[in-house]
Amino acid sequence: MSQNLQTVVFLVRHGETDRYYSQDPSRDQLRQLTERGARQAAKVGEYLAEFAPTAIYSSPLERCRDTAQIIKDAIGFKNPVVLTDKLLEIYSNEPRQEAGERGESIFTEILGRHAGEQVVAVTHQYIIGYIVANFRGVDYHDVPCDFADVYRLTFAATTLVEAVRYRPAANL
Repeated sequence: MSQNLQTVVFLVRHGETDRYYSQDPSRDQLRQLTERGARQAAKVGEYLAEFAPTAIYSSPLERCRDTAQIIKDAIGFKNPVVLTDKLLEIYSNEPRQEAGERGESIFTEILGRHAGEQVVAVTHQYIIGYIVANFRGVDYHDVPCDFADVYRLTFAATTLVEAVRYRPAANL
């Protein structure tokens, strides 16, 4: 029966951070949200509240964990955020294809576990770009993704029906 249900996954990029990856790649895992990044995450939470998500997944990096927690608080979500390495940022020693496949594998899990539900996944620019590009059949460079952007992916079973970019925090 679950094959006929519509599943929605909201891919959320973390809020603005205190520095860019290119400025200090060796310390990328230590990047934190700025005050603006926290406000962006709260705005995303306001947007997502109307959808009543049933699960929140997140990359374990601090900037994503903090974004996910702010969203969780904004929507009044009671369950814990599920941390998964499958949503981690890509790093220079990991082939892009491998990182993309890692990101896609979380979709297999989400679509299997949460058929007919609405799920939030907080992650990073490249992972979002790769996942959306793969479903759309375009290059990941053609998928814009700014801080706190949301891609709403709607599935019928495992088939992508719609992919729409939302920018609830664009004016902050």
